[in-house]
Amino acid sequence: MHTTLGYGDAPVTHLPRSPISDMSEIARDRRSPRQHSAACLATALLMSVTACASSGSGSPATDATSEVVWRSLAEGRPTPLAGAARVSVSGVEFLGSYSWASTAVSPDVGVAELVSTGLLRRQDVAFVERRRFAAAAAAQRAGVRPRPGAPPVGVSQSADYGLTAVWIATGSGQASVEVRLATMQSGAIAGATRVAVAQDADPVALARAIVGGLLEVLEDLDRLPVWDDPVAVQPLASRGTPPEAIAKFLEGLAAEEKWDWEGARRGYQAAALPNFQEAAAALARTARLRLGGTLAES
Repeated sequence: MHTTLGYGDAPVTHLPRSPISDMSEIARDRRSPRQHSAACLATALLMSVTACASSGSGSPATDATSEVVWRSLAEGRPTPLAGAARVSVSGVEFLGSYSWASTAVSPDVGVAELVSTGLLRRQDVAFVERRRFAAAAAAQRAGVRPRPGAPPVGVSQSADYGLTAVWIATGSGQASVEVRLATMQSGAIAGATRVAVAQDADPVALARAIVGGLLEVLEDLDRLPVWDDPVAVQPLASRGTPPEAIAKFLEGLAAEEKWDWEGARRGYQAAALPNFQEAAAALARTARLRLGGTLAES
């Protein structure tokens, strides 16, 4: 028997394996004062770089200032709380036509990275990079030379669970997203839930719905430590992030996929509005990688 619970303004249907408590709201993001200050500092430093370049002061000074800019952006990852589950994002699948198309990256990659960067900022979940780490590690084993600018692979922790999400249109302007957690050791499904969202929900709202489903399943599994989320809690909206900011995020992601650090920085920095915390997390990740961080740990 299926149970339907309130989830913002849309129902959430839970599978029999995963009876979980009601979550009527989902976190909608605001950057912390620290993140906002770092972004302001980085902007000021970038203006300084531009001024030096325009005045013909020479490349050495400009290069040195550029490193200062990158260091100002490289905010460290939050330390996971004791007992936080280690979760990797195995993938997002779309069954049917999803209205948000991008020429930068495919919807499955874009939404999966929005989920990943949404988890990167949290302390009640220990995010484990999988997609790019696994590809780089396989190429390294095969003796394939990395692309110019590629970060070191590093050594990854094993994840406790792999997160998958499957989106399917259900009609009448609605869609359903099934969120599953599988144990990495055996592949068995540890818990699952279904989240109803608007069919035209933007990629950010969709990613946040997936993260919300993940948190509910982890709570049911007693793997969600108590954490005081600094982000204000607001009802889930299908379209809350400006499309221009989403487009800039996806452009930054496309550049980061090619290890084009300047392109990634420009895209993420243009997207990092006060209510777009995933872009701020992606910008900090890019800076850590640009400064020599590994795929496994950044």
